[in-house]
Amino acid sequence: MNKIRCIIVDDEPFALELLEDYIQRVVQLELIEKFDNPLHAISFLRENDVDLLFLDIEMPELNGLQFMNIQPGITPKVIFTTAYSAYAAESYDQHALDYLLKPISFERFLIAINKFSIPDQKVNFDATEQSIYIKTNGGFRQLAYADIGYIKAIKDYVMLYTASEHFMVYHSLKKLEQALPASFKRIHHSFIVNLDNTQQIKHHHCYIFDDRIPISKKYRPSVYTEIEKRTL
Repeated sequence: MNKIRCIIVDDEPFALELLEDYIQRVVQLELIEKFDNPLHAISFLRENDVDLLFLDIEMPELNGLQFMNIQPGITPKVIFTTAYSAYAAESYDQHALDYLLKPISFERFLIAINKFSIPDQKVNFDATEQSIYIKTNGGFRQLAYADIGYIKAIKDYVMLYTASEHFMVYHSLKKLEQALPASFKRIHHSFIVNLDNTQQIKHHHCYIFDDRIPISKKYRPSVYTEIEKRTL
């Protein structure tokens, strides 16, 4: 798999650490350098191939928008990161891939990088089989149904969680609900769980892979009816 080569430019130590952590969690991404000084980043970009740039806007030496203006031939895709919403319109004038407002959540980060890496990613289903295929980065990743613990809706995307990995795809939770095997149960407006991987149900919550997932009032009757079928 060809990884997406990233750099971070941000004068805030916490923001650098946070984005570094997020990048390391995503197998498609590779952090090749980080800078707290945008002038150093300019020199690096002139000598190195970079696919994706996380660029702060408010920096003392040179702000992110100025950075873009003096780098008209900049080749990486750019995701702006800032604490100020006022720059949003101007950032898109710079053809930014996305605009992340601090503090940045991991889920919002994933939505942004998906605009670069897998804008057409989708899931191919066959209910008679034991796995699904996720189309990503020009190839296909096979994912066994038995490995999926739960699925969470995030705006127009869904996140599929296994014990050690997670995969974001452009798909609706409703369509997934109709296509998945019977062991998968809708328990909330935003969640589908695999009952085969549910370790405990207590106080209207499912516990899967050490995560605590709420069972909403709307879905409790059908969830508990299904659990009764499996109870000794």
